[in-house]
Amino acid sequence: MFKYGIACALEELPVTQPVTLRGSIDEICKIAKKTGYDAVELHIREPKKYKAEEIRRIADDYGLVICAVANGMEYTVGGLSLIDDENSRREAAFDRILEHVDFTAGLKASLIVGIMRGNIPRGGNITEYLDRFSGALGRICDYAEKYNVPVVLESIMRYINNYLCGVMEAMDFICLQNRPNLSLHIDTHSMAIEERNMRDSILYCRDKPLGYVHYSDNNRYYPGGGALDFRDITRSLVDIAYEGFITVECLPWPSPEESAKRALNYMKSIENIIRIENED
Repeated sequence: MFKYGIACALEELPVTQPVTLRGSIDEICKIAKKTGYDAVELHIREPKKYKAEEIRRIADDYGLVICAVANGMEYTVGGLSLIDDENSRREAAFDRILEHVDFTAGLKASLIVGIMRGNIPRGGNITEYLDRFSGALGRICDYAEKYNVPVVLESIMRYINNYLCGVMEAMDFICLQNRPNLSLHIDTHSMAIEERNMRDSILYCRDKPLGYVHYSDNNRYYPGGGALDFRDITRSLVDIAYEGFITVECLPWPSPEESAKRALNYMKSIENIIRIENED
């Protein structure tokens, strides 16, 4: 019914970060394949440190694809923001994300634009910063289009980013950009905080550019480890004919491999329930 990915990091991260698998690309792919995933999502910083061709070859050897590349560490560790008030730092952020485009192109994956968009300072003019971000995003999309790289903009809860937090708001913003390679990336953990009704928000994306989905429960554990109704969420994605990846982005609890296994088993069980309902 769906293709499933797992969020991974090629460098050390605190256990409090919702990235499920960590280690070398070989170690990550070994666990992802063993537990039954179709793809891996890579969280990296400074992409020039890595060789996309080698990473893709190893993933190919395991029968996996790289579904997306996330660059949030450029903001959380490096402090690079696409709406920084200082022009030189803003351009440094832009240059770095273009490096991510180059790396992503080599993997034939999607580029996530998430927390690297930064936050609007208290008292800042929202329209001014949205225009600034829109300009940067347009330049990113233009560059990415040359290399056939899809760009997915994540709607992120207010406690991490303070604008474009809700699904409908972010989708409306994306539609205004009118970029053929730009789509929305939704995250169930953020949706649990931002949305009045998660099903309605997903249905709002019908016939609109929804390109990527993150699954984690309301407590950031694996799907099924908290209180979210993933049967209703998954049914909603089926109802809008979503065909992209669903990627698990959760805490590595009780262990990375066990978290990955529980997540996929749970999601497959939800699929089976929906299939039975459809047959009835």
